[in-house]
Amino acid sequence: MHRLRDLSRRQAAAAAAMVLLVVVPFAVSLLRAGSLHWLPSGDDALIGLRSWDAFSSHRPLIGQGSTTHLYGHDGGTSHPGPIQFYVLAVPVRLLGPAAGMLLTSAAVNLAAVLVAAWVVFRRAGAGVAAWAMVLLSLVLWSEGTAILTDPISSNAGGIPLLALAAVAWAVVDGDVRLLPLGAVIGSWVAQQHLAIVVPSAALVVYAAVGVAVVAVVRRRARAAAPDEALDPVRLWPWVVGALGLSLVLWSPVLWQQVTGHPGNLTAVAEYARTSDSPTLGWAAALRQAVRTVGFPPLLLRSDLTGRSFSVGPLGPLELLVGVGTYVLLVATVVVAWSRRRALALLALTALVLAVVGTYNGSTIPDSVEAYRINFYRWEFVVAWLAWTALGWGAVLAVRSLLARRDRHLPRALPRWAPALAVAVMAIPTVANVSTRGADDARRDEDGFVAMRVMSDAAVDAADDAGAKQVTLVLRGRAAVLSTGQAVALQLEAAGYDVEVPEQESRFWGERAMHEGEDPRALVLILASGGGVPADTPGETIASYDINADLRDLVAPLVAQARSGEPVPSSRAESLLAARYSGSSRDYARGALAQIAESPEPILTDPGLLGLIAEGYFEQPAFDLDRVRALQAALPARTVNDDDVFELRVLPAEELSGAIPSWNQE
Repeated sequence: MHRLRDLSRRQAAAAAAMVLLVVVPFAVSLLRAGSLHWLPSGDDALIGLRSWDAFSSHRPLIGQGSTTHLYGHDGGTSHPGPIQFYVLAVPVRLLGPAAGMLLTSAAVNLAAVLVAAWVVFRRAGAGVAAWAMVLLSLVLWSEGTAILTDPISSNAGGIPLLALAAVAWAVVDGDVRLLPLGAVIGSWVAQQHLAIVVPSAALVVYAAVGVAVVAVVRRRARAAAPDEALDPVRLWPWVVGALGLSLVLWSPVLWQQVTGHPGNLTAVAEYARTSDSPTLGWAAALRQAVRTVGFPPLLLRSDLTGRSFSVGPLGPLELLVGVGTYVLLVATVVVAWSRRRALALLALTALVLAVVGTYNGSTIPDSVEAYRINFYRWEFVVAWLAWTALGWGAVLAVRSLLARRDRHLPRALPRWAPALAVAVMAIPTVANVSTRGADDARRDEDGFVAMRVMSDAAVDAADDAGAKQVTLVLRGRAAVLSTGQAVALQLEAAGYDVEVPEQESRFWGERAMHEGEDPRALVLILASGGGVPADTPGETIASYDINADLRDLVAPLVAQARSGEPVPSSRAESLLAARYSGSSRDYARGALAQIAESPEPILTDPGLLGLIAEGYFEQPAFDLDRVRALQAALPARTVNDDDVFELRVLPAEELSGAIPSWNQE
């Protein structure tokens, strides 16, 4: 076991520099979020609302609602646990929703990175830890700065999975004092999202098996040589401590399982057993596994999506390098098992997670969600483990080869190695600062200003009405999927209780109103739409148009689109075939057929507008000069395809005007 206090001054200085370099991407992430005036919206805001509930009588017992209802489970399920809600509860109340969620997410992820590096140092020493830190800096660059402070549950377990993998390896290697730490990290990761349950659970099981093996080996050693000095660290206190922490951290989930109808764990198991929705399958999963350690190296790539891993045939070089890397990992396990057990177990940990991750990748629903990078976070962990092990093994192999020839590494190399590691690590750190790609962008960032305008107006309306309770009705795609949640969270942060009709309690908790319940004294309607907000009653008190600068260009084309029934030209299908394939072509054809009913979203879509410019329609006859002018002004900024927002006030007795089915008796 290596200790930080045993580092030389040169090593300690290099370690401090490396820690500072690790902190930089997190600082960049926070600064970029601040420059965008980031606001929790959509799922982020729902997480903030459930965090608010941690100090209420409606304390959350399970995680955020999942989308399993889209893939074969009628009642839907939730993600495993509420641990994130409780961690965020105090910061959200003290610092406000935006600052509280960003800073807490940054702190958790930064701690996970530092724990992963510390565990490698503890088990393998300063040299291997320096190499692992260089690779960790590449992980942070490859995954992008947005994830580093992202509170959404599908990302919140991605970076901590690095720490869980490191602790699992250390425990299997006999470092049982890390068991309580592993229990905390494992509980955090496993409770976040269904997509990461299998990889995290596999690491926990792997560690548990390792503990059992350690116990058996110790017992046999004690029986064989009772007088010899053995490891003085007792096993059982650390096992009991880990089990106790796990019981506390999972107690809300267990209580809901016992009292729920059904319990969420039962619902998740039933979904896994009965869902017959199409999945990506083993072919796509094997492509994921190969590309994790193939060529070009994963940790030297950025702006990745799910398509980067699972779509398209494998190239010869990809296949050769990927399979070769796994062969090297297996060889490392075999060769190092009796010589350097920690190295062998590190390579084995990478292989175990790769196998389990491949299975997990095969079960991803074959849908638009398969292209979300959130489902593939385990691959970055496998790449980190694999290249840490192979780099360590390569140095040992070179040393062994030189020793056989009675030669040694240059004496200056150990002296300058820490400085070299810092210099290499600075490269991805500078890249994080100087570049900004797709994986640095924030969800809904085009709508943050609109959300703040709507939220401020809602709070002002509640202040003016003197109402402590607000009913918030959501109309329009963006209002339902993202902006409504943002407004609700800001109202709650300002001290107002919010209830929302027509929404599911899986997502909104007790704020979801049941049909027929009396509305609050103040009823607000948030309406959104493409070009025109959803048609609802009420007096408009605030409005915002994200694309106000495009309206003069769009309005004449909207009038032309509505001038008659659309008729595709004789070239329509060939134009579609040139731009789209498969289901994308069907989607484009269907969207263009609706241009008379919903012209704005189509006219502001660069791809669809390009088809119109090339002559997709025989009727209506578009002014192509205006079409080209609009093309030059795009892309339009949207949130869930909407760009216009209005907030309206409605007398409580007129709620049925907005929701005709609502029973007002």
